[in-house]
Amino acid sequence: MPMTDPNPTVEPASPVIRRRRGLPLIWLVPLVAALIGGWLAWKTLNERGPTITITFDTAEGLEPGKTRVRYRDVDVGTVQGVAVSPDLSNVIVSVRMVKGAASYLNDRTSFWVVKPRLGFGGVSGLGTLISGAYIGMDPGTGNGEALSAFRGLEEPPLIRSSSPGRRFALRADRLGGLGPGAPIYYRGIQVGEVVGYEFSQDWQSLTIPVFIHAPYDRIVRPNTRFWNASGLSVSIGPEGPTVALESLQSLATGGVSFETPGLGGPGDSGEIAAEGTDFPLYESRNAASDARFTRRVPFLVHFDGSVRGLHPGSAVEFRGIRVGEVTDIRLDVDPVTGEARIPVTLNIEPERLGSDLPAAHDTETAYARMKTLVEQGLRAQLRTGNLLTGELIVTLDLFPDAPKETLVRGGPYPELPSQPNVLDTATKTATDLMNELARAPIAETVVELRSTIQKAGALIGSPEIAQAVGSLSRSLAELEKTTQALGSEGEPTIRALRDVAENTSKLVRQAEKTLSSADGLVNSSRPAVSDLQGLVRELTAAARSIRGLTDYLERHPEALIRGKRG
Repeated sequence: MPMTDPNPTVEPASPVIRRRRGLPLIWLVPLVAALIGGWLAWKTLNERGPTITITFDTAEGLEPGKTRVRYRDVDVGTVQGVAVSPDLSNVIVSVRMVKGAASYLNDRTSFWVVKPRLGFGGVSGLGTLISGAYIGMDPGTGNGEALSAFRGLEEPPLIRSSSPGRRFALRADRLGGLGPGAPIYYRGIQVGEVVGYEFSQDWQSLTIPVFIHAPYDRIVRPNTRFWNASGLSVSIGPEGPTVALESLQSLATGGVSFETPGLGGPGDSGEIAAEGTDFPLYESRNAASDARFTRRVPFLVHFDGSVRGLHPGSAVEFRGIRVGEVTDIRLDVDPVTGEARIPVTLNIEPERLGSDLPAAHDTETAYARMKTLVEQGLRAQLRTGNLLTGELIVTLDLFPDAPKETLVRGGPYPELPSQPNVLDTATKTATDLMNELARAPIAETVVELRSTIQKAGALIGSPEIAQAVGSLSRSLAELEKTTQALGSEGEPTIRALRDVAENTSKLVRQAEKTLSSADGLVNSSRPAVSDLQGLVRELTAAARSIRGLTDYLERHPEALIRGKRG
């Protein structure tokens, strides 16, 4: 029996190698990661907005990667970098804007740094004390030119593009205390602000842009008048001094007020001024009120005296009513005679004189009417308009007794005749008097007067005058003694005379009674009655004489000795 191997050798099976087609599954991970990364990159690029640069004077509070650009508290961009400009004059800030920002990045867009600020309008930007500074943005509206480089503002814009309202422009010769942010008032209510100011191309005037908020912008009409309401307005009238102040803010920052004549009245056409309309800015409310007089007719007046206190802008008045103003003052010296005259140019406003004096639309009619007035005695005269400041005004008045004159034509303007100033006339009179005194022989008169005084002094000090004065004193003393004695001794005589006068009066009254009672009984005895009436008259006269003598002796008792004085 054959023997078997307990551990037989097993031949291993041959491996079967199969080849698979395609990538291994492990490569799916980096592939998916690449796809996701690509999609994220595409999304980032697709949603990334444009990159712009903003130039500021300083980079205070700006940090790359942190500082945001905001519009209405919404992030619309991020600061990517801050670098100094090549000329070292400012800094250039690179900003990455969000997608869709390109539509409002134009020449009307403005940027500024929002940070805490203190101004007359209050405190702003306090929130940045916690969150940090950020860049504010006011997007441009309309079809402006697209830009990618901007100049940042150092101050926030006063009016945002989204603010409802309209912009206008004011023209002025001087700024008069106004500045950006100055309030604009209508009847004491703030309705707008001054946006800024800029010079004209010839540097002779200023243009002041203003913004009126809606709905007040509809009040601005073509005939609206603006005036400077800065500071205090002080005037002196019949009721005393008057002080006008628009508001405390206008006192500090300046201000503008306006009014629209006829607003809401029967003559209001409802026409609203177009945006950007230019209006003149008047210096005061009175100047704005006077602006309704648009016609001005020039005249010329020559004055011979001093015109100190007269200047362009001085009033021209007719019996206290302003009818024009002085526009020019010059000096005209004749090189041959040396005579100096001062030509003064006036602008007369015919509309102030009434509809018939003269027609406002016809200059020749104005000249013809003024010629008639000159022939009736109209003259121009300098008078003091303010005693405190010495300001002069030109007054027009009628002088019927003045020499005949006429309106002189032929020069650049018709010439009105002038009347000498009252002060100049008084000064001339005083000067003539001083000249007469200077020509008088005052020295000889003084010498003669001195000689007369010396002679009088010598006469008064002579012994004869002293002796005569002594004799007169003694005579007066004797006369006083006589008068006193006469007063005591003559008193009984005066009393007796008074008694006689009283008794005579009683006798007269008794005779009158007797006569009246006997008048009926002896009516037929006319001669006797007549004699009796004559007796009564004689007695009455005697009593009157005695009474007069008594009164005289009481006042002059010395008359009993020397008799009655002549």
